[in-house]
Amino acid sequence: LQHFNPRVFMDNKNELFESIKNYLLDDANRNADGRIETETELAVRFNTSRYKVRQALSTLVQMGMLERSPRRGSVLKNLEQHNINHQLLMQFDLSGFDITEFTEARILIECAIIPLATRRIFPAMLSKLENELRLIEENADNPQVADRHDRDFHLLLLQASGNRVLQVFSDVLITYFEKTRESLPANDRQYFLDTAAKQREILLHIKKGDAQMASELMRAHLLEKRL
Repeated sequence: LQHFNPRVFMDNKNELFESIKNYLLDDANRNADGRIETETELAVRFNTSRYKVRQALSTLVQMGMLERSPRRGSVLKNLEQHNINHQLLMQFDLSGFDITEFTEARILIECAIIPLATRRIFPAMLSKLENELRLIEENADNPQVADRHDRDFHLLLLQASGNRVLQVFSDVLITYFEKTRESLPANDRQYFLDTAAKQREILLHIKKGDAQMASELMRAHLLEKRL
């Protein structure tokens, strides 16, 4: 049997995502109103499955670049914000920051947004966050899927802050997760169950309006993940 190389798998996945993203950002490949091709059309164009295209488009939604609606289809948005994000990521790559520096920055940013999220969060966003925690638990035996829902939980918290400047760092957070995926094989079912439990406690204090405790728990959680 051919040996499975997770690094090659992720490289291929990242290459597909970047190809789709760059294609959609080309003005010539979307309608005047920003609408893009359907999942089926993109799957044929990139010789891949609709499932993989849907994953890529879902990531673009989390990054704030794409809006999906049953009636309108998929529409690109916030391209100016994307350009800022892209410049940030280019600087990170050129500077060669390591994972420790990413983690330090992540702790500062994610703890800073807690007070804003606590004041501005609304019921629909709470439901989305709770759903991501449920999906982490349900997929605890599948590190790739559980890790994606872990990422989406943190991206939703950035959105809940309601601060568009802080949301610029969504691309940075996605990059962080991609760069740390090498450790996934060591993360077993209990790791993800513990992660969901700690994040549920953070969310509970946000719902109570206790931003200080929620921030302290987030800091402890992220420091623990770094070890």
